[in-house]
Amino acid sequence: MPGRTWHDPALPLEERVDALVADLTAEERARIALGEFDSLVARGVPAPEYVDSGTGLRGVSGATAFPAGIALAATFDPELAEAYGAAVGEEARSAGFTVVLGPTLDLARDPRGGRIPEALGEDPYLSGLIGAAHVRGLQGRRVIAQLKHFVAYNSEERRTGYGLGAERGDAVDVEVSEATLHDTYLRPFEAAVEAGAWSMMGSYNRINGVYACESADILSIPRRDWGWRGFSCPDFLFAVRDDEAALAAGLDLPALGGAAGRTAEMVERHPAEAADAVANLVRALIGVGLVEDPVGAASVPLAPGHGDLAERVAIAASVLLRNEGQALPFGTEVRSVAVIGPSGTDALYVTGGSAAVDLEPGRVVTPLDGLRAAAGDRTVVAAQGSWGDVPLPTVPAAVLQLPDGSGAGVLVESADGAVRVADNVDHAVPVGTTPSSWPSRWRTRLVPRATGRHRLSLDLGGRASVRVDGRTVMVGAREASPFLHGPHLPLQAVVDLVVGRPVELEIDYEPGPAIFIPPMGIAPVLRLGWREPDGLIDEAAAVAADCDAAVVIVNQASGEGMDRDSLALPGDQDDLVRRVAAANPRTIVVLNTPGAVELPWLDEVAAVLQVWYPGERFGAALGAMLFGEAEPGGRLPLTFPHDRADLPGGDHGPEVVVTTLDYDADGGIGYRAPGVRERGCEFGFGHGLGYAATSCEVTGCRQVDGRLRVALAVTNPDARDTVHVAQAYAAVAGAVPELVAVVRVPVAAGSTASAEFELGAGAFARWDPTAGRRVPVDGQHQVLLGSGSLNTHSEIDVIIDEGIPAASGWVRHGQ
Repeated sequence: MPGRTWHDPALPLEERVDALVADLTAEERARIALGEFDSLVARGVPAPEYVDSGTGLRGVSGATAFPAGIALAATFDPELAEAYGAAVGEEARSAGFTVVLGPTLDLARDPRGGRIPEALGEDPYLSGLIGAAHVRGLQGRRVIAQLKHFVAYNSEERRTGYGLGAERGDAVDVEVSEATLHDTYLRPFEAAVEAGAWSMMGSYNRINGVYACESADILSIPRRDWGWRGFSCPDFLFAVRDDEAALAAGLDLPALGGAAGRTAEMVERHPAEAADAVANLVRALIGVGLVEDPVGAASVPLAPGHGDLAERVAIAASVLLRNEGQALPFGTEVRSVAVIGPSGTDALYVTGGSAAVDLEPGRVVTPLDGLRAAAGDRTVVAAQGSWGDVPLPTVPAAVLQLPDGSGAGVLVESADGAVRVADNVDHAVPVGTTPSSWPSRWRTRLVPRATGRHRLSLDLGGRASVRVDGRTVMVGAREASPFLHGPHLPLQAVVDLVVGRPVELEIDYEPGPAIFIPPMGIAPVLRLGWREPDGLIDEAAAVAADCDAAVVIVNQASGEGMDRDSLALPGDQDDLVRRVAAANPRTIVVLNTPGAVELPWLDEVAAVLQVWYPGERFGAALGAMLFGEAEPGGRLPLTFPHDRADLPGGDHGPEVVVTTLDYDADGGIGYRAPGVRERGCEFGFGHGLGYAATSCEVTGCRQVDGRLRVALAVTNPDARDTVHVAQAYAAVAGAVPELVAVVRVPVAAGSTASAEFELGAGAFARWDPTAGRRVPVDGQHQVLLGSGSLNTHSEIDVIIDEGIPAASGWVRHGQ
């Protein structure tokens, strides 16, 4: 456009930014700082239009449901992550959006964290590697990536505070030192900034007593330390409690749309911060290429090949944890397969919350359909076995009696002392109403109609504990269920009851954790469901006994606004696995779960395959892997502990509500946690089996341009092609080894392949309070080479001298 310098791509970015800012009037700049962008649009600069994403577009009809973020991390493949990001970016542009809210870079500190599946695992290096690649792919399609959540946001309990409406109490406070923050939690964000990310979303939590979005110390880190020049804004609703403090601290925009509580008077009192906000936003919009290549009119995303990409990622992400006696893949000797568990539309495809993606029914390939398609002329027989992790049908009024036995019903006590009788435990707030009092306690007698194991579920928004004859069987909190989109997020229990013998059932309830936004369909709720004893497990065991192999799919729902109350599989699924394994020695367990789960039956089954939330092509990927058309390519991006107490955040149950978290007391997270180092784990970070065995040797180390280059030779003696994932862990000055390099090495059958990786001095850096940054630690260190954090085969001695690494030798100490 003539006279509009900011439209000229040949000019330096800062010249274009300065020209546009100068062309704006003072009033227009003030309105931009208040979240009004008409003046930009009038000058041919698009407004920030946000879409929840990271794993696909939430709420957008036709969007591809890709595998979850944790699955992408499990690929250990930055090239695939870049293709994934590019596909998300293409769909965002098609749908008319300019800013994608993702990727999520929060580390998996507490293994129960509800948002673990949308992020990239427990390791700072891997999260940064995959996150940076995702950003490059996404922004390469000329849309802005907004990194989330900055920073130290690693669990959901009390993340947004407590209480309903405007009086919501303080969010959780994270106590953390500069060293822990910089050496662990900031590193993925720094890597993504180096990849060019143009935006960041401030987190809900407090850090050392100050809200992250109101902390000048926190908000200044990317600009001061990394040279970042993009724009920031807060998470939804509760991330900012003092709008003026946030503006003064350097939070650029007041909200994800609109002014929130920021006022014109605040902007007038903070002119420098407001001016910076305008320049930062404009710089991002121009810098990503949205001015010369604006987004067109919104349309249904066209996704040629994106379904195939989703399937490729699902295969590359699936981790073969156990494979005894080469139970997988199925050979010609397997003529019949039993498929047991939630294997249809009741399987879990996506996570819950803002990272959820609505499934397109015509595109979803269920596990059962995928296995039948891959089986060809072989027989595939299905049995339900278990309903998995879903809300169960509401407990009927016919089996509920008042506590004194005087009649039917449930006694409901409210917080204001009122008492009423309800037919059952099925409470929800009608949309558009605001009750003056909330139920606080439910009491009834449950009279079983059958003897045996009964499943109970509690679908809730709020916090509740459920007792049966005085024994607590369920306790936990949810902000909502479901949260915006994705699966419901119920609590689950199994209890043994006797026909006709009443049990006292009590529920204590408080709405405080719930989010109350009726226009969005989010409000406190409490629904008690059950399943009476049935023959599903017996039927499944019988079907398994008649087949050559049995595939048991187990699941656990997870998502935003909740933390898992346990690492145990919900409901009766452990019982199902054990019964099927007893009936068929070739039992394959497919973990359709968000992360680590307890595996009490591990030694009883032939194989275990972790598939996470695999997206819309779940079944196609599963069929290809089980029948040998493809090899599971994933490696664990997080630790499977022996016990949840071995990892940070796992030393208490959900009945304890923590308001302060001490990150410095952790001693390391994931595979670096003291509990894992002392007691080992079920499966370590980086673990993953292939269908072909490989061996790896170091063949040379040399210094090139101030970096250490390590040469490898990988041998595959088997009859099928495979991929070896070489991993390097640096032990800096004798400290716990940490991942510093990954290289995927394709190896053809019966051959040896060469590969190499590089290590710069940054691989040996730690926080230096004197320098105020991470610096390489001079002295002698070790680099361990292997195929996982617990499986190393070679050790390289490295000396850092004045910030330059050099190898002094290496030794092989066994595979």
